[in-house]
Amino acid sequence: MSKRINIFVGGFGSGKTEIAINYSIDCKKKYQQVAIVDLDIVNPYFRSREVKKNLKLQGVKMVSPEGKLTYSDIPIISPEIKGLIQNQDFRLILDVGGDGVGSVVLGNFRNFIKDFDYEMFLVVNTFRPFTRNASQIKQIAREIEHTSRLKITGIVSNPNLSIETEEKNIIEGHKEIIKASKALNIPIKFICVDERFMQKINKENIKESIFYIKPYMKLPWN
Repeated sequence: MSKRINIFVGGFGSGKTEIAINYSIDCKKKYQQVAIVDLDIVNPYFRSREVKKNLKLQGVKMVSPEGKLTYSDIPIISPEIKGLIQNQDFRLILDVGGDGVGSVVLGNFRNFIKDFDYEMFLVVNTFRPFTRNASQIKQIAREIEHTSRLKITGIVSNPNLSIETEEKNIIEGHKEIIKASKALNIPIKFICVDERFMQKINKENIKESIFYIKPYMKLPWN
Protein backbone atom coordinates (compact mmCIF):
# COMPACT_ATOMS: atom_id res chain seq x y z
CA MET A 1 0.00 0.00 0.00
CA SER A 2 2.72 2.44 -0.97
CA LYS A 3 0.50 4.70 -3.10
CA ARG A 4 -1.57 7.46 -1.52
CA ILE A 5 -4.43 7.33 -4.05
CA ASN A 6 -5.94 3.93 -4.85
CA ILE A 7 -8.58 3.62 -7.57
CA PHE A 8 -10.70 0.49 -8.03
CA VAL A 9 -12.28 -0.09 -11.45
CA GLY A 10 -13.78 -3.15 -13.08
CA GLY A 11 -16.71 -4.75 -14.82
CA PHE A 12 -20.22 -5.17 -13.42
CA GLY A 13 -20.18 -7.71 -10.61
CA SER A 14 -16.39 -7.77 -10.36
CA GLY A 15 -16.57 -7.16 -6.62
CA LYS A 16 -14.63 -3.90 -6.69
CA THR A 17 -16.90 -2.15 -4.17
CA GLU A 18 -16.51 -4.91 -1.59
CA ILE A 19 -12.77 -4.85 -2.13
CA ALA A 20 -12.59 -1.04 -1.94
CA ILE A 21 -14.41 -1.13 1.40
CA ASN A 22 -12.13 -3.81 2.83
CA TYR A 23 -9.09 -2.00 1.47
CA SER A 24 -10.09 1.27 3.13
CA ILE A 25 -10.62 -0.47 6.48
CA ASP A 26 -7.25 -2.17 6.17
CA CYS A 27 -5.62 1.18 5.33
CA LYS A 28 -7.04 2.64 8.53
CA LYS A 29 -4.94 0.15 10.51
CA LYS A 30 -1.82 1.77 9.07
CA TYR A 31 -2.70 5.42 8.41
CA GLN A 32 -4.34 8.08 10.53
CA GLN A 33 -6.62 9.62 7.89
CA VAL A 34 -8.38 7.45 5.32
CA ALA A 35 -11.25 8.36 3.00
CA ILE A 36 -13.26 6.35 0.48
CA VAL A 37 -15.13 8.09 -2.34
CA ASP A 38 -18.17 6.46 -3.95
CA LEU A 39 -17.99 7.32 -7.66
CA ASP A 40 -20.28 4.47 -8.70
CA ILE A 41 -23.07 6.05 -10.74
CA VAL A 42 -23.92 2.80 -12.53
CA ASN A 43 -24.84 0.00 -10.14
CA PRO A 44 -27.94 0.69 -7.97
CA TYR A 45 -27.39 -2.33 -5.72
CA PHE A 46 -23.73 -2.56 -4.75
CA ARG A 47 -22.41 0.82 -3.61
CA SER A 48 -19.89 1.67 -0.94
CA ARG A 49 -22.25 4.38 0.37
CA GLU A 50 -24.51 1.57 1.66
CA VAL A 51 -22.07 0.86 4.50
CA LYS A 52 -21.34 4.48 5.38
CA LYS A 53 -22.27 4.10 9.05
CA ASN A 54 -20.08 1.03 9.43
CA LEU A 55 -17.12 2.80 7.84
CA LYS A 56 -17.59 5.82 10.09
CA LEU A 57 -17.46 3.59 13.18
CA GLN A 58 -14.13 2.26 11.96
CA GLY A 59 -12.73 5.75 11.41
CA VAL A 60 -12.96 5.81 7.60
CA LYS A 61 -14.34 8.99 6.01
CA MET A 62 -17.01 8.30 3.41
CA VAL A 63 -17.79 10.73 0.59
CA SER A 64 -20.96 10.15 -1.43
CA PRO A 65 -24.13 11.98 -2.54
CA GLU A 66 -26.28 13.01 0.43
CA GLY A 67 -30.00 13.19 1.18
CA LYS A 68 -32.28 12.80 -1.83
CA LEU A 69 -29.24 12.28 -4.06
CA THR A 70 -28.02 9.20 -2.15
CA TYR A 71 -29.58 6.81 -4.68
CA SER A 72 -29.08 9.04 -7.70
CA ASP A 73 -27.55 7.67 -10.88
CA ILE A 74 -26.29 11.06 -12.06
CA PRO A 75 -22.62 12.03 -11.78
CA ILE A 76 -22.29 14.13 -8.62
CA ILE A 77 -19.01 16.03 -8.86
CA SER A 78 -18.22 17.23 -5.37
CA PRO A 79 -15.52 19.86 -4.66
CA GLU A 80 -14.77 17.77 -1.56
CA ILE A 81 -13.46 14.99 -3.78
CA LYS A 82 -11.02 17.32 -5.51
CA GLY A 83 -9.88 18.51 -2.11
CA LEU A 84 -9.21 14.96 -0.91
CA ILE A 85 -7.24 14.16 -4.07
CA GLN A 86 -4.97 17.09 -3.34
CA ASN A 87 -4.77 16.56 0.44
CA GLN A 88 -1.48 14.79 1.13
CA ASP A 89 -2.64 13.86 4.65
CA PHE A 90 -5.31 11.43 3.39
CA ARG A 91 -4.94 7.93 2.01
CA LEU A 92 -7.70 7.97 -0.61
CA ILE A 93 -9.70 5.08 -2.10
CA LEU A 94 -11.94 5.69 -5.14
CA ASP A 95 -14.72 3.19 -5.88
CA VAL A 96 -15.56 3.71 -9.56
CA GLY A 97 -18.59 2.45 -11.52
CA GLY A 98 -18.49 -0.63 -13.70
CA ASP A 99 -17.00 -0.92 -17.19
CA GLY A 100 -16.07 1.97 -19.44
CA VAL A 101 -19.40 3.72 -18.87
CA GLY A 102 -18.83 4.09 -15.16
CA SER A 103 -15.24 5.19 -15.67
CA VAL A 104 -16.34 8.31 -17.55
CA VAL A 105 -16.90 10.14 -14.26
CA LEU A 106 -13.33 9.33 -13.25
CA GLY A 107 -12.13 11.21 -16.32
CA ASN A 108 -13.50 14.39 -14.76
CA PHE A 109 -10.82 14.13 -12.09
CA ARG A 110 -8.05 13.00 -14.43
CA ASN A 111 -6.18 16.32 -14.39
CA PHE A 112 -6.15 16.27 -10.59
CA ILE A 113 -5.09 12.62 -10.25
CA LYS A 114 -2.51 12.17 -13.02
CA ASP A 115 0.21 14.19 -11.31
CA PHE A 116 -0.14 12.38 -7.97
CA ASP A 117 1.11 9.08 -6.63
CA TYR A 118 -1.69 6.67 -7.55
CA GLU A 119 -2.59 3.08 -8.32
CA MET A 120 -5.49 2.11 -10.55
CA PHE A 121 -6.55 -1.47 -9.91
CA LEU A 122 -8.58 -3.44 -12.44
CA VAL A 123 -10.70 -5.87 -10.41
CA VAL A 124 -11.43 -9.05 -12.37
CA ASN A 125 -13.94 -11.79 -11.67
CA THR A 126 -13.77 -14.46 -14.37
CA PHE A 127 -17.24 -15.69 -13.45
CA ARG A 128 -18.89 -12.55 -14.77
CA PRO A 129 -20.24 -12.49 -18.38
CA PHE A 130 -17.75 -10.06 -19.97
CA THR A 131 -14.52 -11.03 -18.20
CA ARG A 132 -14.48 -14.80 -18.60
CA ASN A 133 -11.20 -15.01 -20.48
CA ALA A 134 -8.00 -13.11 -21.18
CA SER A 135 -9.34 -11.60 -24.41
CA GLN A 136 -12.43 -10.14 -22.74
CA ILE A 137 -10.39 -8.87 -19.78
CA LYS A 138 -8.01 -7.13 -22.16
CA GLN A 139 -10.92 -5.45 -23.94
CA ILE A 140 -12.53 -4.08 -20.78
CA ALA A 141 -9.16 -2.84 -19.55
CA ARG A 142 -8.69 -0.81 -22.73
CA GLU A 143 -12.24 0.58 -22.52
CA ILE A 144 -11.70 1.76 -18.95
CA GLU A 145 -8.36 3.35 -19.78
CA HIS A 146 -9.89 5.12 -22.77
CA THR A 147 -12.85 6.61 -20.89
CA SER A 148 -11.01 7.45 -17.67
CA ARG A 149 -7.89 8.68 -19.50
CA LEU A 150 -5.80 7.06 -16.77
CA LYS A 151 -3.56 4.00 -16.91
CA ILE A 152 -4.33 0.76 -15.11
CA THR A 153 -1.29 -0.03 -12.97
CA GLY A 154 -2.31 -3.38 -11.52
CA ILE A 155 -4.82 -6.22 -11.62
CA VAL A 156 -6.75 -7.49 -8.60
CA SER A 157 -7.76 -11.11 -9.04
CA ASN A 158 -11.21 -11.78 -7.59
CA PRO A 159 -12.65 -15.01 -9.05
CA ASN A 160 -15.79 -15.96 -7.13
CA LEU A 161 -19.39 -17.12 -7.33
CA SER A 162 -20.52 -15.23 -4.23
CA ILE A 163 -21.87 -17.59 -1.56
CA GLU A 164 -21.60 -20.53 -3.99
CA THR A 165 -17.83 -20.14 -4.36
CA GLU A 166 -15.70 -23.23 -3.89
CA GLU A 167 -11.93 -23.48 -3.57
CA LYS A 168 -11.60 -24.90 -7.10
CA ASN A 169 -13.42 -21.85 -8.55
CA ILE A 170 -10.84 -19.51 -7.06
CA ILE A 171 -7.88 -21.55 -8.35
CA GLU A 172 -9.29 -22.03 -11.86
CA GLY A 173 -10.43 -18.43 -12.26
CA HIS A 174 -7.10 -17.10 -11.05
CA LYS A 175 -5.27 -19.06 -13.76
CA GLU A 176 -7.20 -17.18 -16.47
CA ILE A 177 -6.43 -13.86 -14.80
CA ILE A 178 -2.72 -14.74 -14.85
CA LYS A 179 -3.03 -15.17 -18.64
CA ALA A 180 -4.70 -11.75 -18.91
CA SER A 181 -1.96 -10.19 -16.80
CA LYS A 182 0.67 -11.47 -19.20
CA ALA A 183 -1.32 -10.39 -22.27
CA LEU A 184 -1.75 -6.86 -20.90
CA ASN A 185 1.71 -6.72 -19.37
CA ILE A 186 0.09 -5.48 -16.16
CA PRO A 187 1.06 -7.16 -12.87
CA ILE A 188 -1.35 -8.88 -10.51
CA LYS A 189 -1.05 -6.88 -7.30
CA PHE A 190 -3.00 -9.31 -5.15
CA ILE A 191 -5.78 -11.88 -5.15
CA CYS A 192 -8.90 -11.43 -3.02
CA VAL A 193 -10.25 -14.38 -1.11
CA ASP A 194 -13.26 -14.47 1.20
CA GLU A 195 -12.14 -14.87 4.80
CA ARG A 196 -14.03 -18.18 5.07
CA PHE A 197 -11.33 -19.71 2.86
CA MET A 198 -8.51 -18.54 5.11
CA GLN A 199 -7.57 -22.08 6.08
CA LYS A 200 -7.94 -23.48 2.55
CA ILE A 201 -6.37 -20.90 0.22
CA ASN A 202 -2.80 -20.04 1.11
CA LYS A 203 0.69 -19.55 -0.27
CA GLU A 204 1.00 -23.24 -1.02
CA ASN A 205 -1.34 -23.00 -4.02
CA ILE A 206 -1.21 -19.27 -4.92
CA LYS A 207 2.06 -17.35 -5.26
CA GLU A 208 0.54 -13.84 -5.42
CA SER A 209 -0.22 -11.80 -2.30
CA ILE A 210 -3.55 -12.81 -0.74
CA PHE A 211 -5.97 -10.20 0.62
CA TYR A 212 -8.63 -11.86 2.75
CA ILE A 213 -11.88 -9.91 2.69
CA LYS A 214 -14.97 -9.75 4.86
CA PRO A 215 -18.37 -9.34 3.15
CA TYR A 216 -20.02 -6.01 4.00
CA MET A 217 -22.33 -5.42 1.07
CA LYS A 218 -25.84 -6.85 1.03
CA LEU A 219 -28.54 -6.86 -1.63
CA PRO A 220 -31.72 -4.94 -0.74
CA TRP A 221 -33.69 -8.20 -0.46
CA ASN A 222 -31.22 -9.78 2.01
